[in-house]
Amino acid sequence: MKEKLEKWRKEIDEISNCVWKVSLTHELGPKVEKIGENLEQIEKEIELSALEMNEQIEKKIKNYPQQHI
Repeated sequence: MKEKLEKWRKEIDEISNCVWKVSLTHELGPKVEKIGENLEQIEKEIELSALEMNEQIEKKIKNYPQQHI
């Protein structure tokens, strides 16, 4: 899964005692973010969201008319 997220930058912040904010930002700008107490679960959920968003990004890039490039 790591290779599929190579275009994403991960940030993990403890915003309060045992409350975590995990963010993944794609190199093109889209961002997914989640806050919660179970860091492992948050990381899994946010990675799944990023993978779904990856598919959407790739589809948009593929369908983008060549004359605009």
